[in-house]
Amino acid sequence: MMLSFLVSSIKVVNGDVYVALFQGSSCTVSRLRGSSMETVTHLACSPCLILWGSSEGLLVSCGDALYLVTGSEVKYLLKASRPGNWFWHACNGGERLYVQEYGEAPTGIYVSEDMESFKRIVTNTDLDPQSRHFHYVSFDERRNALVVTLGDGNLMRVAMSLDYGSSWRALYRGPWQFVPVLIEEDKWLFGFDSGIAKGGVAVYYPDSSKWEFVFLRLKGSPMAQFYELKKLKDMYVGALGYPEAVIVSKNINAWHMLYRSVASEQYAHRYPVSVDLVGDSVYAVIGGKLMIFDSYQIKHALVEAPVLVKYGAYADRLRGFAFVLKRVSQLIRYS
Repeated sequence: MMLSFLVSSIKVVNGDVYVALFQGSSCTVSRLRGSSMETVTHLACSPCLILWGSSEGLLVSCGDALYLVTGSEVKYLLKASRPGNWFWHACNGGERLYVQEYGEAPTGIYVSEDMESFKRIVTNTDLDPQSRHFHYVSFDERRNALVVTLGDGNLMRVAMSLDYGSSWRALYRGPWQFVPVLIEEDKWLFGFDSGIAKGGVAVYYPDSSKWEFVFLRLKGSPMAQFYELKKLKDMYVGALGYPEAVIVSKNINAWHMLYRSVASEQYAHRYPVSVDLVGDSVYAVIGGKLMIFDSYQIKHALVEAPVLVKYGAYADRLRGFAFVLKRVSQLIRYS
């Protein structure tokens, strides 16, 4: 089902579906009621991304600032470190709330213990001076691990902190770049956002410190860049930023198409494809459209031929090896 609203973001909070709607140079945060919208509040900036929510309120990135929306009240919280930067993802863990900044370096990871005051705990250049920005932030409650991904053109792709961001260590250095992180009990999944490999999902097993890389090729596209990864019962749901699509999988080795936009020409960071889950349904924003896929549509997609499939990636692996050699030689030359 497709609803006729221009939507830039979606977030499910305690079973309620919240969306940010385009309103020219401003945006409106609304709650979905059936097939209609109930206005929560207006923000005099654009674009809007709903990053996180709880019974205490919604964390909304709008323009280059971060706001807390509680009912119809809006409270300014934080401004990005540079004009043109914005806040892209957020997560909670260890009774803290973490927010990730995106844009031009230095971008930061910020933390709050009261949802009101935030402080920057690290920048992307602190972790890797060759990096351009952070990509994602996530938290493993079981292991008390704060996990971030970062890029572009650098070697450190994943870093981890076990003390709420006070100290960090590299978890993965190499050619493959990621955006989303999905934390599961026994493994962490990372969706590829690489210009070297055509696509894929990396799996990290924290108990054994081992990595597994599943390279994936999307039929009819030179690449598949993951924006979001979710778990729906015994299956995975993925949102691709380029090409814009929603995909589902039983085992991450083969993915089936729920919907693909024919209009996408590049990765739309400020107007991303996003997904969230309500019961057995997938709610998605693609190209400004709000779409709802029910369990019947998902089951039907899973019996169709997969469109994102495993491949050898031999040429990509060679390009990845060359990339690492180039970056290491640059580090040696300028050290």
